[in-house]
Amino acid sequence: MTRNHSCHLLIMLAEVSDPRNKKGQRHPLAAMLALTVVGLLCGQRSYTAIAKWARLHRNLRQALGFTAKQTPAASTFHYLFRRLDITAVEKVLTEWITQTLARLDISTDDLIGLAIDGKTLGNSHAEDARRIHFLAAVLHELGIPIAECAVSEKTNEIPVSIELLKAFDVTGLVITTDALLTQRKFCQQILDRQADDCLPVKANQKQLHADIRDLFEPFDETDPPEVEHRRFENLHAEAGAHLQTYTDTENAKGKITTRTLTASTLLTEHTNWPGLQQVYQYTTHQKCKKTERVKCYTQYGITSLTPERASAADLLKLRREHWTIENKLHWVRDTVFQEDASCVRTGVIPQVMAAMRNTALSVLRFTGHTKITDALQLFAAIPKLAVNLIK
Repeated sequence: MTRNHSCHLLIMLAEVSDPRNKKGQRHPLAAMLALTVVGLLCGQRSYTAIAKWARLHRNLRQALGFTAKQTPAASTFHYLFRRLDITAVEKVLTEWITQTLARLDISTDDLIGLAIDGKTLGNSHAEDARRIHFLAAVLHELGIPIAECAVSEKTNEIPVSIELLKAFDVTGLVITTDALLTQRKFCQQILDRQADDCLPVKANQKQLHADIRDLFEPFDETDPPEVEHRRFENLHAEAGAHLQTYTDTENAKGKITTRTLTASTLLTEHTNWPGLQQVYQYTTHQKCKKTERVKCYTQYGITSLTPERASAADLLKLRREHWTIENKLHWVRDTVFQEDASCVRTGVIPQVMAAMRNTALSVLRFTGHTKITDALQLFAAIPKLAVNLIK
C-alpha cells in the first residue's frame, strides 16, 4: 500500500479545534499532533521525549507545518494536551480511519469482524485515583483501531460500548466481545445499526447460559460419543433444526490444539434474545507434547448470523480472531510503545497519548507494516520516511 492511502493524516489533523487563545500561538495544533505521531513512529515513548527528539531533527520542522524556528518544548505539549477536547480528537481520527478504509479494496464476500474490548492503563493514575480504562473497537483482519472511548469511574463498559457503536458506521460488520457485553440492550443496538454479533455467554446471563449448556450436555454420559452425536443429530432432524460441527487442529509451540465448534438453531424459536439465530459450543483440547499434560476448555455463545450466512467454521474463525484486539493492539501498545510504563496522569493527557499511539499504529497497518518493532527502528534511522507516511 502506498502512502497515498493514508488520506493525508496531516490535513485531517487540522480539523481538530484548537482550545488555545489565538493570541500568542507559536505552533499550529495540527503540526504538534503530527509531530507526536511521527515521534511515536520513530520510537519515542512520551511527549517529553518527542519534544527533545524533535530539536535534534530540525529538518522535519517545515515538512510538518511549523513556522517558528524551534519546535515546541515539552511544557507546550503539556499545556495543549491537557486542554484538548478528547471527544473531538477521537472523532477526527475515527473519520480519518473510516475514510482510509473506504479507499481499500476489502472484499465484502467474507464476514468482517470487529472486536470490542477494554484496556486499563497501568501507571496513568495517582495513588488515590482510579486507573484510566479504555474501550476500543478493532478490525479483526487488519488490526486497526477504529475508535476508542474512556470508561468513566461513574459507569462501566456496557453503556460506553453502545456509544462506541454510534461513533462510526458498523453496517455489515460482525461484532465480537467478551462475555461482559453479552447484554440484551447491546445486542439490540447492534441489530439497530445493521450489524451482527458473535458473542460468548457465561454466568452473567444465567438463564441463557443454562439453556445452551443443557442443550449440548450429553443425554446419557455412559453412552459412547458416537451414540450421543447420532442422538443429537436425530433431535435436530425431528425438529427441522440446523446442526453443524467444525474441527480445527493446530500443531505449534510444542502443543497440539484441537478446537471444535458446534452450532445449532434448536433454541432459536425458544428464546426471546434479540436477533438470536444460532447458539454454539466451542471446545478447546490442548495437549503439551513434552509433558503430555492436557487442558480442556468449553465456552458457549450466541450469534445473530443465520447458518446460511455463517457456518460453524466461520463462527470458529470469528471467535479466534476476536483476540486480535489483544495481540495487535493492547500488546503492541504495552510492549512496543510502553504505554503501561507511562507516568502521564494529568487530565485527558493519557487519553490523548493513547489516541496518538492508536494513530501511529494505524499508519503502520495501513502502509503494510506487520513487524512493528522493525518499522520503528527503520523510521528512527530515517525520520523523513515517517513524515512521508502522513502527508
